[in-house]
Amino acid sequence: MYEQLAQRLADDARVRGGQPVLGRHVHLVADAGDGPVGQVEGWFERHGVDEATPYTCEVLSLIVSSRARTRGLGRALLEELARVARQMSRGAPVVMAAEVLEPNPAHAFYAKIGYQPVSWTGRVSTSLAPEPTGDIAAWVARPATSDDALAIAMLDPALAERRRAQGDARFDRPRSVDATFVGALAAHLARPASLLDQCELVVVDAQGVVRASASLTVMSLDPPFIPARRGLLGRFAVDPAVDPAPLVAPLVRLGKRLALLRGAATLELTDLDPPGAPLYESAVRTGAHPWSRIVERWA
Repeated sequence: MYEQLAQRLADDARVRGGQPVLGRHVHLVADAGDGPVGQVEGWFERHGVDEATPYTCEVLSLIVSSRARTRGLGRALLEELARVARQMSRGAPVVMAAEVLEPNPAHAFYAKIGYQPVSWTGRVSTSLAPEPTGDIAAWVARPATSDDALAIAMLDPALAERRRAQGDARFDRPRSVDATFVGALAAHLARPASLLDQCELVVVDAQGVVRASASLTVMSLDPPFIPARRGLLGRFAVDPAVDPAPLVAPLVRLGKRLALLRGAATLELTDLDPPGAPLYESAVRTGAHPWSRIVERWA
């Protein structure tokens, strides 16, 4: 796997011709005079359609050689990555973000240089072993259809408000629900979903009213990761008038079944609130254990 990664980096280097940016991918190397002693990769994009939404530069990997640590190279690499990101944004705001696994001593490093946690992830096996169910008679999870477009759109502002309340600035602010938004969402939901496509899930109450939604994606991991299928369940949009506990459980159960059918051994529950918050604790009650957190700071 590392031979494949080395070949990919070598191919990238030839295409870059000495430039740090290739499309939206940024790759920087720290050289202490006797060869590389550190590197960082970043991915530059905008999560949303609102022009007021800042660009995000996600730190994909930050590595410093053990012989060169405690010399400030990690900070220097991130500062240079932020500088390149600001150039790419042409003056528009940029947020730097990194996903850090749990537990990981890197949390102390990111906190020291000003990064703040804004989103949490839990991980649960897709095994179909019996799980605690509680009172689920009134709540049913199912794949969304185009008929659910308006209901999902109405839940979207609650999701945006929840993200903003946690300090997560990567996504659009709450938007007005208009015919254009609902129509685009209905067209997306009307497309036939293959085994590899993203799909939307909803939870309905006993009267058939949509009370929560989430997005399921299953993807393949590439080298240097061990080849595997990765299931992601995120964008939890929950009716703020309803306790999230009975809504999250059926979403996770359905997400696990669908992810297992698509070859994923585990399901990551992303976009969660911090430990102690109702959404996070509801995910933990489904069997999820802490997996990672997103930390961010303004560039």
